[in-house]
Amino acid sequence: MKRVVLTGGPCAGKTTTLNKLRCAFDNRIVIVPEAATMLLSSGFPVPGEEIEWSPEWQMEFQAAIFAVQKSMENVYTLLAQEQGASLVICDRGLLDGAAYTQGGLKAFCQVHNVDLPAVLARYEAVIHLESLAVGRPELYGKTSNEKRMESLEEARKLELAIRMIWSNHANYFFINSENTMTEKISKVIDIVETILLRET
Repeated sequence: MKRVVLTGGPCAGKTTTLNKLRCAFDNRIVIVPEAATMLLSSGFPVPGEEIEWSPEWQMEFQAAIFAVQKSMENVYTLLAQEQGASLVICDRGLLDGAAYTQGGLKAFCQVHNVDLPAVLARYEAVIHLESLAVGRPELYGKTSNEKRMESLEEARKLELAIRMIWSNHANYFFINSENTMTEKISKVIDIVETILLRET
């Protein structure tokens, strides 16, 4: 069972794209929801609402995300096998947390005991949607995700960090924000279709 990561900085269009993928591929794919959004929507204290942001909060949040993300990917892989799906698509992957970790990828791998080559090999491909914060900042906003906390400048930094983290993957696809949302979705569908065809 192959896994594909759909990633990108804040306001890249991941949620919209995943909804379109569900419609396009139906029971041929299974989608793993984003661990961060799940946690923040299910009782994990939200900075600025229930708790002040701090490096300690960020460290604990990333530890929770990593554990939940890994288990969710494993369980959804079992689910895909049971349902006869051909591909698991992950709303972000295990390395995304490195963009939110002080010290970057090296520190993230040390803290979470990550074997980097093994984690990269965990995924068949990585599809990166560029954040509007970089390519079209006038369109950057928070309306698509009520749990989004990043300012425009923070979103830009995260976008570039995520790009650097995943760009060494052997099958890394970067779709820039000069594309319209419709064009982005079309490109992602084409990539997923190609991967599915390799499975048949």
